Amino acid sequence: METHLTYDNKGEALGILVKQRLTTRNNLQIKVVGVLNTVSGQLEYCARVRKMFGVPKPRPRAAAALPADFLRTVRRSMQVGLGLSYLSGTDDILAGVSARKQIVLGSGVSPVTLKVKVQADVNTQGSQVDGMGTLQLSKTIYNFTEMQDVRGVLGCKAHVDRRGQITPVPYASIRENNWALFFDFKGYIGARYDL
Repeated sequence: METHLTYDNKGEALGILVKQRLTTRNNLQIKVVGVLNTVSGQLEYCARVRKMFGVPKPRPRAAAALPADFLRTVRRSMQVGLGLSYLSGTDDILAGVSARKQIVLGSGVSPVTLKVKVQADVNTQGSQVDGMGTLQLSKTIYNFTEMQDVRGVLGCKAHVDRRGQITPVPYASIRENNWALFFDFKGYIGARYDL
């Protein structure tokens, strides 16, 4: 389970973020994300169950046992997921499809990674379709200092509403071992500390 302290300029309150993801041998993925607002006591959460198709990225322990060529092939693979989601505060179950592809650009210890993700969710009442696409470049610099790695991310999220209007939002983040700073080019700034 991942646990983080979060703060951003929209909510202006310290939050406790908890994430848990479980994946079965049959690539059924269960993911729960919750944020507890420490000022109001309000809990927001999302629960998702998805069946993933394609070759998953191996866990670090398994990846260490595989030949390097196999790992590069796996990282270029594509995954497609079908499933259901529940968001707190909506009392709605969403049916969705998602796809993601990761491509390693270059070689060496710290290549640039390109990730492409798309997702579409439909309200089970059949009344609303929501879509999102993300294009992201990232680079990790290992041993930036003696005890610290740094990862930079630059990307663009695009939301597609039910009228088909696309709203792009460029974003960036920088993180070191425990701290992360996130911002987009519409005024959002957030920080996270890993516990």
